[in-house]
Amino acid sequence: MTRLAALLAIVLAGATPAAFQAPERPWPRGVALPAGEPVSEDYRHQFDLCDQGGTFLGAESRYTRGCRGDPNRVTALRRLPGGAVGYVSKLAVDLDGSAFACGPNHGRMDQCGTTLMLRDPAGREVPVDADAVPYAVIPDFGPGEADGQFSRLTGVHVGDFGVVIARGRTVPVIVADTGPAAKLGEGSLALHRALGNEQCVTKDSKGVCSRVDNEGDGIDADVTTILFPGSARSDLTPGSIAAVTRREGLRLWSQLARKG
Repeated sequence: MTRLAALLAIVLAGATPAAFQAPERPWPRGVALPAGEPVSEDYRHQFDLCDQGGTFLGAESRYTRGCRGDPNRVTALRRLPGGAVGYVSKLAVDLDGSAFACGPNHGRMDQCGTTLMLRDPAGREVPVDADAVPYAVIPDFGPGEADGQFSRLTGVHVGDFGVVIARGRTVPVIVADTGPAAKLGEGSLALHRALGNEQCVTKDSKGVCSRVDNEGDGIDADVTTILFPGSARSDLTPGSIAAVTRREGLRLWSQLARKG
């Protein structure tokens, strides 16, 4: 083997197994958080690959718009001191559980139910209202190893609390819904409203959203979501969930801020 061929072989051998590197500054400007540690850069990079080529963990992304039509833009997925999980992404709009999603004019992707269901005073299961409760959506269902991968890696599950930071605002949230495994960065109509990104174009006489323009226009990038694994409660009701979400989200965020 010539010296040149030997050098080329060394370079190629060293290039193939390299792991994906985390960015040095994971959080957007104005978000004061410790850097923490990557949850899994290989997993985070799957969202990049899906945005670019439409595949996630080797499988084609099959949800309605797909990653290329609705890119995730996940630039960070980190575990913070104390165990909180943070990620930076876009923020799509979820209408599930709202009167609009439960009505006859809902969009093609809207569903009346949410993954987190609550019991009303009559004992009936009712969804979490996207028009009233700021909630976050986490990836869940998908083929093969993608199914449930986000929760396995992060420890975050439906019912956990957190905050979403964007546009200079910090909004307490609860994880109330799940979506495709290849989609990270989604929040309720009420969350977008609290972030100054109102999506409702028509409301009825009771102030309930009756029409959303273009199925919701999200925030393109640089939205920071902080979630606290194991913080879920079993005593939530339709009447208490909004107040409890605000209280618990702010309490946990304040504890993290003091540690940071």
